Amino acid sequence: MPRISALATVATFLLALAIAAPAQTFTTLANLTTTTGQTPLSPLVQGFDGNLYGTTVNGANGFGSFIQVTPSGVLTSLYSFCPNFNANYGCADGAYPIGAVALGIDGNFYGVTEEGFYSETGNGTIYKVTPAGAFTVLHTFCQNVNCTDGANPSLGLTLARSGNFYGLSSAPEGSSAFYGQVFEISSSGAFHNLLTVCPNTLCPADAGPISTLLLSSGGAFVGPGPVAGFSDNAAALYKMTPSGTPSILYTFCPDTVCHDGGYSLRTPLAQSATGQIFGTFFEGGLGANCTQVYGCGTAFEVSANGSSFTKLHDFCSQTACADGYNPGALILATDGNYYGTAIAGGKHGYGTLFRITSTGHFAVVHSFSAADGYAPTAISLTQATDGNLYGATTQTIYRVSLGLAPFVKTVLNSGSAGNTVIILGNNLTGSTSVTFNGIAATFTVVSPTEITATVPTGATTGTIKVVTPTTTLSSNVAFQVLP
Repeated sequence: MPRISALATVATFLLALAIAAPAQTFTTLANLTTTTGQTPLSPLVQGFDGNLYGTTVNGANGFGSFIQVTPSGVLTSLYSFCPNFNANYGCADGAYPIGAVALGIDGNFYGVTEEGFYSETGNGTIYKVTPAGAFTVLHTFCQNVNCTDGANPSLGLTLARSGNFYGLSSAPEGSSAFYGQVFEISSSGAFHNLLTVCPNTLCPADAGPISTLLLSSGGAFVGPGPVAGFSDNAAALYKMTPSGTPSILYTFCPDTVCHDGGYSLRTPLAQSATGQIFGTFFEGGLGANCTQVYGCGTAFEVSANGSSFTKLHDFCSQTACADGYNPGALILATDGNYYGTAIAGGKHGYGTLFRITSTGHFAVVHSFSAADGYAPTAISLTQATDGNLYGATTQTIYRVSLGLAPFVKTVLNSGSAGNTVIILGNNLTGSTSVTFNGIAATFTVVSPTEITATVPTGATTGTIKVVTPTTTLSSNVAFQVLP
């Protein structure tokens, strides 16, 4: 081949790559202050209005804040915890909101505080807050003599198919339980325990989950938990029925040095369209350049039936830990890839935002610097329906634009024919069609960011599509049509 033709071919190839590669634009949206609160403690969650909501440390009263941020970066503190601190009784509304905030089917937000009642280091609450900031305590932990409801929840809440919320508390005061309890609570505050994890110091073979619960596509919950007998360098993945019956899906660390990861797995999980579970270990692994005593972390995949494990990445594998270390949770984005942040390492030493494909190809999307607001927090990212990723550092809220298209998503991702489904998106005004896997549905456009639709008779599990005046939007995951 003549030289000029070879160069032309290379140039054409590089141009094609440039066109195919999504643009990556990092934007600081808002600066966090001690008044609004700093160091977010929950992933941002999109509301019915298209805005993002979450919790932070500090706040006007020093005990945490519930915030709203618009996609354009307008930041508002909607509620500051503990407005009436009492030295004898602490914070009746709770203190230090932490863990996942769940969006309810009523459009309100539900979460937990780790501490607050009876003293500054009290036993925690479950709360509801509206998009306008109206606050209600639904449950206060340890209000009976034996503390049978447990105490100090710190992992947040997960919305179930029933519309109720599931979470975990620490072991009750005076209990012999090593870990805590899985509980269920309704939007009106009806509370009951489902499972005591490790009722005695040694965990049984069916101990159960001890970290943030993932609602799987099959309706069961998946979460990490201890193995029988309990060992600091071992962990398991559990499936748990909505009634609280656990079973082990996969046991990590079959070898004595735990090459799978390290210590107890607590990071929230993600699930692929075909059912595989993806996650990270904060520590452990075999990163070639890792100097941390307990390891720098790993990313992994477990098959849907728990029969196989694949390590996708050892953090601190790159020179000078350019890939970062101590990763947080992964999210599945609409391009089919997984995204997350590592809170340390990277080009500038303040952590990274990374992408991992389902086959384990790793790439750094952004290396954080002091100019970005220092390191990202350990919470997971959020992909909003505008296609962009949103996250937080200790001092800022940021957006990462990857060129991913807008989409729609449902609040509950399952339902039977005749059920009402809430669909969230952008620029929905004037929509002319909603289909469930190709079957037309009756619907109402509530606002530019919300549609309510009825699951049509004859619909089957698959993609929801909304036809707007300018485009057709598809759901980010398949909607599960139930019998």
